[in-house]
Order: sequence, then C-alpha cells, then structure tokens
Amino acid sequence: MLKEFLSHHNIDFQAFNVAEDAQARDEMIDKYNSMSTPTIVIGDEVMTGFDPDKLSKIFNLE
Repeated sequence: MLKEFLSHHNIDFQAFNVAEDAQARDEMIDKYNSMSTPTIVIGDEVMTGFDPDKLSKIFNLE
C-alpha cells in the first residue's frame, strides 16, 4: 500500500527489503529504533506504519 501511495502521488522513494538486507535491517533497528515495517524516514521524521493522512500532510497533498 505504501509503495502504491507514493507512486500514485509521484513521490520518489527508496525501498529496502529488511528480510533480505541485513545492513538495512540493522540500520532500521539501530538508527531508527524500529522493529516494524514499514518504517518511513522523511528528513528527520521517522514514522512506523502506513498512515496515508499523515503522509498527505507531510507532502502537502491535501
């Protein structure tokens, strides 16, 4: 859902598969203190879970 949302709004993103990429998983856990996906990093803001309303506000899509 997250990828579809971002693509639909023409928002560039970089996705990591933390099940297969140990370095990305370690970064998610150590740097962003997250153990769940999706973990979304936008600038200095880190959010877990897909929240289309919050993303719409962050990207001024309203």
